[in-house]
Amino acid sequence: MPNSNLVLNPFFYGKSVPPDRLIGRRDAVRTVFSRLYNGESTAIVGEPHIGKTSVLRYIAAANVRREMLGDAFIQHIFVEIDCQTLSSDFKSADLWRQMLNEIKTNVTDKALKKLCDLVMRDEPSSFNLDNLFGLLGRKGWRAVLLLDEFDVLLNHPNFNKPEFLGALRSLAVRFESLVVITATRISVALMNRKSQEVNPHGSPYFNYMTEVRILPLKQEEADQLLNTTLQRAHNGIQFSADDRGFLYSLAGHHPYLLQIAAASLYDVLSDNAPGDERHSRATIIFHARAAAHFEDFWRHLIATEQRALILLALAQYRGYVDGRSFDIRQLGNLDWYDPDLRRLRDLGMVESDLQSTSSAASWREANWRIAVGGIVPWLMDNVVSGTRDAKSFGEWLRDKEFQGLFTGEETKKIQEIASKIPKGAIGMAAEFVKSLFGK
Repeated sequence: MPNSNLVLNPFFYGKSVPPDRLIGRRDAVRTVFSRLYNGESTAIVGEPHIGKTSVLRYIAAANVRREMLGDAFIQHIFVEIDCQTLSSDFKSADLWRQMLNEIKTNVTDKALKKLCDLVMRDEPSSFNLDNLFGLLGRKGWRAVLLLDEFDVLLNHPNFNKPEFLGALRSLAVRFESLVVITATRISVALMNRKSQEVNPHGSPYFNYMTEVRILPLKQEEADQLLNTTLQRAHNGIQFSADDRGFLYSLAGHHPYLLQIAAASLYDVLSDNAPGDERHSRATIIFHARAAAHFEDFWRHLIATEQRALILLALAQYRGYVDGRSFDIRQLGNLDWYDPDLRRLRDLGMVESDLQSTSSAASWREANWRIAVGGIVPWLMDNVVSGTRDAKSFGEWLRDKEFQGLFTGEETKKIQEIASKIPKGAIGMAAEFVKSLFGK
């Protein structure tokens, strides 16, 4: 049993959020259910830990389905499959049998049950699946296939094939009795491009899906996350306005990072840390807990997005060191990275149209900065580290495929900033984060 003197942390991170604790996402949920009601399929898309699985679990919850679908609730059979759990020898026939077994368990019609048995006994084929979903629709039923981590399925040797992807598309397009809802980190456009590798001449396999993108929380939703979680603890610990400014500057409105940041600060407050130490200690804990996420996020950015993020981080750090806004154009031609900066802004990683401060970098008559301030020290320590002398800096440019993108003068400017970054930038991260919210 826990020690009664210990203060347990109410903030939740590391796994999907239970349906009763989901914050926001009303627009996404409404769109998915509207399309589901009309027999249409949807791809839920978002970056790592943004809440895709949480939304999928919320949609699958019985009380939510009953509320959203009304009297039609009973005719919808939800089948959940986590693609990360599929073994290498798992075949498409196994997936169809799993789905048909769930249909058989839920329907009351004897003819449907019998046909499910027949299809499961034989190797499921396009012909008998057509017959089954045709009968399912005529009897007024609908199967909803929820595929979490769909990226994994697209790279599975037994599923990234025309036989499966083509059959899935055909059934979902021709029969309103089958709706497919996927959760994936890659866009529908990219899924279609990937499918062209196995289907170079036919229609894209996923053009029947509409994309619903999960973005960082809105300000009022982020406030709600903090408020409701603190209220649940019932121990009197609260975050001041100063604490909240620190949390948002450290984690932005990314739900997973905000939960980590809040959990880190909560632990420090539980230990009765002095006021002038609480943010420094919370920052160190935050970076230890968020490092794996930052690495995963960085690894999945395309090269030009990585370069744009590095340039903005270096300019922002230089502004912090100099105490004034830094003109990012001194580091290179950022016009090349305009679409990348805008995508990073859509992801909630950077923000623009700010007031001119030492925490912002000026470009195109606007001020830009990284919204998740906690990633800047991580970048300094894990990406830019070891670039403080000319030899290692040149190697870094080549390793990161940045060589040739910058002129000699631009390279000199970048190295000048890199040379001023102390070893162990995370050690001074709290002071940097404070500069982001004007403390």
